[in-house]
Amino acid sequence: MLVLVDMNFGRFGHVVGIFLVGTMVLSVVPAGAATSGGKCAKPGVMQTTKTVKYKCVKSGKSLRWVKVAQSGSATTATTTTTTIPIAPKSTISTPDQYRNSAECKIQDATGNWGTKLGFDQNPFRVRNTAPIRALMLPIDFPDLVGDSSPADYLLPIAQSITEYFKSMSDGRSVIQWTIHPSFVRYPQNVADAQLGGRSTNGYGQFAQEATQLARATLDLSQFQFVVFAPPRTTLRSQIAIGPAFIRDRDSGINATMLDGQSYSVTKPFLNIAHEILHLMGTSDLYNFNAANESAAGAGSAFERQFVFMGVFDIMSHAQGPGVALTAWNRWLTDLIRDEQIRCLPATITRTHLTPLEAAGGVKGAVIPLSRSQALVIESRRALRYDAQLGSESEGVLIYKVDTSIPSGSGPMRVVGRAGSADIFLRDAPMKVGESRLIDGFTIKVLESGPWGDVVEVSSN
Repeated sequence: MLVLVDMNFGRFGHVVGIFLVGTMVLSVVPAGAATSGGKCAKPGVMQTTKTVKYKCVKSGKSLRWVKVAQSGSATTATTTTTTIPIAPKSTISTPDQYRNSAECKIQDATGNWGTKLGFDQNPFRVRNTAPIRALMLPIDFPDLVGDSSPADYLLPIAQSITEYFKSMSDGRSVIQWTIHPSFVRYPQNVADAQLGGRSTNGYGQFAQEATQLARATLDLSQFQFVVFAPPRTTLRSQIAIGPAFIRDRDSGINATMLDGQSYSVTKPFLNIAHEILHLMGTSDLYNFNAANESAAGAGSAFERQFVFMGVFDIMSHAQGPGVALTAWNRWLTDLIRDEQIRCLPATITRTHLTPLEAAGGVKGAVIPLSRSQALVIESRRALRYDAQLGSESEGVLIYKVDTSIPSGSGPMRVVGRAGSADIFLRDAPMKVGESRLIDGFTIKVLESGPWGDVVEVSSN
């Protein structure tokens, strides 16, 4: 059961390490028997011709081969690079027909200094504008003793986090890890540390003590953030959550921690990536209240956690089928450039949106509604970190960003296609020929293909 929570604690410092995790170069080679954009018979089927691998992908009503290249690491096998074959037939608006991207950078209206969806961000946040140096610091307890080689299980997690952010940014994000080779001992038993529940109050004290241990062990000035890592035998009843401890001053540190929940899931790196994204400034997109009820065993509360953004975005469902970061969150955290966003005017535009999980292209079209509200349009396909999405979840996804709504209360909400009824919003993306009138704008899908979607937007 996924129950994610994030608690912001200011007044904490920096942290470190030394197994350096680099990035891997992904490449694509010329096609053989299967051809990029050619028809195929069954979605998900892989075919290798010479040294080139192809995947059969469903786009709209057709099945097409797309060319992929895989990294050599088993821990990062999901991070393939997809090329975009063919092209749309529609006449696409030229860049000079759009507004300056700065006009779509809406501002925060919550007054929160930590996590928010506006572009007036916390100046101490982790930035993707330069290589990021990060530390994993193993910490054990008198009654929860770690083994002699924490790097054996922490290195794959660190590698996978690096690959996730690299994938979200077309290679722009670089996270270099240092893993301290041995555990440092926390002064208190984990049984007495009050870390075993969503709302227990020991996390602030833990952050202070762990930071002091880190400073006594390493020079923290060279790192942008730290991940405190308890033993892999940690249970959820011992450490229930891994909050983001968000820096708010020069002497502080951005930090988070692994927990019993993370060690119990198949892909623990996704939980940590979720928390690191808080350190970069993003908000929680799941429902805090339902998450608390779910943790208490309240019936259908688990499903109600995802009523705002469903399976779309790691900040909503960190272990769901659509953990690729939305276009808005990529833009907010410097993972994509201004040129990859189209800021829409009141006139008619036709925009070619590249699938979020394909390399390059325009990732989002934004309609500014006010100083604190915007509509965002993007193209989703079952590729890479979205590979587990069903065909009903492929197409044009629309959501509203409202920066007056705080984290955990729905600051970003999907606007589903007509007839969308799934509680996880898996059927929300629009298909070819469908349209919606939203906040005075008509949004229509003109074309779809392996290359993405063409969306026409006009003001009423």
